[in-house]
Amino acid sequence: MTTSAALHPDLLERVKGLVAHSRSLAVGGRHGVHRSRLLGGGSEFSEYKAYEPGDDLRHLDWKVQARSERYVVRRYQSDRTQDVQIVLDRTGSMAFGTTDGRPAGPWGPWPKTKWEAASTLALALAFVYLRQGDRVGLWTVEAGTGARSLANLGRRGAPGRVPLRGGQRHFIELGARVQNSEPEGEGSLAETLAQVAAASRRASVIVISDLLVPEGEDWVAPLAVHAARGREVQVLHVVDPAEIAFPWEEPTLFVDLEGADELSANPRELARSYREEFAEFLEQSRVSCVSHGLRYQRVNTGESLEQVVVPFLRGGGGRLGR
Repeated sequence: MTTSAALHPDLLERVKGLVAHSRSLAVGGRHGVHRSRLLGGGSEFSEYKAYEPGDDLRHLDWKVQARSERYVVRRYQSDRTQDVQIVLDRTGSMAFGTTDGRPAGPWGPWPKTKWEAASTLALALAFVYLRQGDRVGLWTVEAGTGARSLANLGRRGAPGRVPLRGGQRHFIELGARVQNSEPEGEGSLAETLAQVAAASRRASVIVISDLLVPEGEDWVAPLAVHAARGREVQVLHVVDPAEIAFPWEEPTLFVDLEGADELSANPRELARSYREEFAEFLEQSRVSCVSHGLRYQRVNTGESLEQVVVPFLRGGGGRLGR
């Protein structure tokens, strides 16, 4: 990939470093690295893998078995490409972060906020898909998303959307859009996802969000309809470690990042009930996804991001439930 004045070299290096390190881990895995997750009936040879019960016997390579007494299966690359829509939450709550000051990872500086982690992941996955020949689009959940602003999201070049395209140069456009964005305000994840599903009926969808939506907002429904059509939907649930542990002990002023509300409270009085409610929120999010056929993976910003990228490189596209 070439750099561009529109994309800061540090961001490019962080993304490329994350992908490179994840790739080295994936190579050491059992299944190797797949150029695409669409492996099957194509004509282009992709890789050898050790035979496992259930593999198609027609793809056993008997010449390799005769030479090495090992049973291996030839895997082929499908001739088809896929469309991937990445939905990135940039509402105000994504600005929260307590991971500043952590040592740099092997792929670069540690993300300081949920937004930095989410945007780095979005670009890393876009990098992988574009390199294997797929088309990638980007949607961002914008502040003030509603019926009127949502209609604008569907227009080519609208602030909340980068249309589906392929090729290496497209990565620069995606990177520039992310780089020039900051989380702010309150938006509707559900309405944005409904627009994505309507505009991209054949695309796979990857949602990267902290899922902190207004009470009663059903963001799962549009994704469930999309999955019911046979399309793959993956939800990467971004969480800061402090949101789980609630480490505060002294009287603290808590500020709503998506509004103007403030709350002065004694954390010791709230800690137990908060932890229980947040744990319930995490479990409900996971169960809602899995029960509707969506792949769910929690992304703890205190843990290495390659734990998310590696499954994509191995062809699994994330794990069901975590």
